[in-house]
Order: sequence, then C-alpha cells, then structure tokens
Amino acid sequence: MMIKAAMVLIALLVVCSFGRAWALTVEANPEKIPITIGYHGTTITIRGKGLNAPDIIIQIHSKLGEEHLKYKGKAGGIFWMKLGNIVFEDVPKVYLVYSTRDMHNILPQEACRQLSIGYDALRDKVRIKTKMKDLDRDKWILEFLKFMEEDQLYDEEDGVVHIDKENHTFSIEVNWPFEAPPGDYQVQAFAVENGQVIDKAQTSIKVERVGLIRQLTHMAFEKPALYGIIALVVAIVAGFGVGMVFKGGGSH
Repeated sequence: MMIKAAMVLIALLVVCSFGRAWALTVEANPEKIPITIGYHGTTITIRGKGLNAPDIIIQIHSKLGEEHLKYKGKAGGIFWMKLGNIVFEDVPKVYLVYSTRDMHNILPQEACRQLSIGYDALRDKVRIKTKMKDLDRDKWILEFLKFMEEDQLYDEEDGVVHIDKENHTFSIEVNWPFEAPPGDYQVQAFAVENGQVIDKAQTSIKVERVGLIRQLTHMAFEKPALYGIIALVVAIVAGFGVGMVFKGGGSH
C-alpha cells in the first residue's frame, strides 16, 4: 500500500513538473525604465518561453484613464478655430500590440473583443464626452487612434514577434516611447492555437523619474515658488550664455 501511494505521488510530481516546464512565461528587459535628464526613450526586449504554440500575441498597456483632445471647426461658418474639447474615457495612455502574423487570422474578432486584445476591443470600450452636436463616434475614435500613433503611444503591428520553434521561445524588441509617462505598465503574452488562447502570462514594466528630474518634479509640486525662481535663474543664465556666443561670433 505504501509503495503504491509513493508511486502515485511520484507520478503527480512528474506531471506537475512537466506542466510548469511548459507553462508560458514572459519577461521584460529592462523591467524598470529610469527617466533622467538625457532620457529619450529606450528599447525593451520582451521574451518568453513555454508552450509550443504556433502564434503569440504581446500586449503592453497602462491602466485606463482619460485623454483630452481639442477639436476645430468653423466659427460662424467662416473662421477655423478651436471650438471645444473631446474627452475619451476608459482608454490607456500607452497601448502596444504585437503578433506573429495578422492578428485577425490568429484570433477571431469576437475572441479579441472578449479578451480585450487589440484596437477592435479598445474601440468597443471607449466612451466619449463632448458638447459637439451630431458626434460621429467611429470617426473620432479613428482620429484619436491616429493621434496616439503619431505620438508613438499606440501601435498595432503584425508579423513582428519572432518564435524559435526549436527552443520554444519568442521575442520582440520594442521601441519604448519617450512620451510615455511615469507609471506601471502591464505586459501580457497570449499563446494561440487553432483560433483559441491556450495559455497566457504577464509581467510588468515600471517607468519612474530618478535623480535630478525626480527632485525637480517634486519641487514643482511641493515648492512651486522656489521652483519658479530656479527656472527663472536657469532661463536668464541660458539666455546670457547664448548672447555671449552670438556676440563672440559677430566680432570675427
């Protein structure tokens, strides 16, 4: 009886170990992005291993919030000018989606919506607040996506996630946008086979101000008067330096 129980226990351990070995994993390098004086964005490598799935989808996003945009129109039917604001609610500040091939050939559109993957799912959840009459929702969501893409905060690309079938690994290099604000970002990996997500994994990226940038930001909120004086002094010194350079150049 004891021998039989031991054999069952060993079998369970082997099965569990095999399951862990093949479970999907994902990691980001670096996991922390420091914003310093010379910061202009960076490159992040997203890689993972696990299931021998034919397709992988990578999704990186911040928490949901609001984005405010201004819209133009003709005042009195004559002059083009800014007429008001459009507030897009339940949208992330950063939204990056990458896949091994055309995402709609990997996952059915309905599955993407249910799992909140890609632009289609995002469009369904966006709410718009504005005083604009006769709002064309689809048009303005498209304009919003274009605007965010121009700032490199949104991106959806197919065929850019590389899979090494021999080693059961995947990877992609992401150009992290300079405009992405400090905060925590979620990285999700989905293993897809036969139009279904068979496993998923997630990790996170933290973007934070460090050093002098952090001190100046803290000062701007906690001691605005002192921050204003320092900013004024820096502007005066910078202006004086530029003046001296041009004065010296003109004397030759």
